[in-house]
Amino acid sequence: MSRHRAEMTSRATAASQNGGLRRTAIVTGAASGLGRALCERLARDGYSIAICDIDLTGAAETLVRVEAAGGTGRVEPLDVADPAAWVALRERLEHEWPHLDLLVNNAGVAVSGDVGRCSLEDWRWIVDANLWGVIHGCHVCVDWLKRNPRGSHVINTASLAAIGSFPGMAAYNVTKAAVVSFSETLHSELGRHGVGVTVLCPSFFPTALIDNGRFASPAERRIARGEFTRTKLTAEAVADAAVRAMARKQLYVILPAKARVIWWIKRLSPRLFFRVIALEVNRRLGGR
Repeated sequence: MSRHRAEMTSRATAASQNGGLRRTAIVTGAASGLGRALCERLARDGYSIAICDIDLTGAAETLVRVEAAGGTGRVEPLDVADPAAWVALRERLEHEWPHLDLLVNNAGVAVSGDVGRCSLEDWRWIVDANLWGVIHGCHVCVDWLKRNPRGSHVINTASLAAIGSFPGMAAYNVTKAAVVSFSETLHSELGRHGVGVTVLCPSFFPTALIDNGRFASPAERRIARGEFTRTKLTAEAVADAAVRAMARKQLYVILPAKARVIWWIKRLSPRLFFRVIALEVNRRLGGR
């Protein structure tokens, strides 16, 4: 069976299983990177997608890709750090969508700098986007998800940084670790309501985080960019893994295989793990 025919069959099956209605999804940070890849992946399954971002030009480009992949969509301006914007988004969507099938809290930013060097302004900026954005999305939408008679799902984007706690990235690490804890709590709370929860913890892969991030030094930006360019992991691979995990009601997605090894080493010998991580980061920065 050709890929095109297989995708058409998948969309037809999805529509049949859902009473002929398209499944619906809200995706934040959808103008580029993983958000865009998730939109395209969901579109191949026939979703109707609210493509949410502050970058409306990029979101419009994502919409073109969504429609080309067989889905439908609408560009929605959204600052995830603004709770009123979330409420307004839900009010707009509820007029047209009988149910919400999927909430993807993907929007995020990056900050580097040791504790004491990373400014409090940057701390507040990253917490607002990476943590409050997830909290706002779930706070506003979780009761809508619970009311879906065919079941629903939440996907939250964290990072391997939540597990690795890499030096020089405290602000980023803290927000992503909080997203993991938040997702674990949601998993316990929402299961009895037919709402699944998945938290994504991928290693580095090419995104716009480097271009839009705030780095304490050129060396830290250079190291981050090097990790992004050396990796073989792609946004598309993470999106595929997220959709598979959603189907299985799987909580954790840790990618690639090397990241899962890091997770196990930390659990087995945390003291050795943190010593090796600190030595490696300091070596790359030329000592500090």
